[in-house]
Amino acid sequence: PQAVPSNTAARYICPVCQKGFKHPSGLRIHSTSHTGEKPYTCPEEGCGRSFSVRSNLRRHFSLHYPNLDTSLGNGEDDG
Repeated sequence: PQAVPSNTAARYICPVCQKGFKHPSGLRIHSTSHTGEKPYTCPEEGCGRSFSVRSNLRRHFSLHYPNLDTSLGNGEDDG
C-alpha cells in the first residue's frame, strides 16, 4: 500500500480509485471491490451467493436467519 504523510487521516490510498484508509487492512479489504474477488460465500445449502466484504455476507444472513444478531464483529471488514 502507498503511504501518505501521517498528518492526514487516510494514510493508505487505493491506487485505482484514490479512496483513503487509516489502516492497511481497510485498503486490502477494499481492493476486492476492484478485483471482483468474492471470498465470503454463504454457507446456506443451495444459496451460492458470495460477497467481496464480510459485512455484506453478515447482512445477507438476515434473509436466511431473520432472528440472527449479525451486528457482532471486529469492525475491520467494511471496505
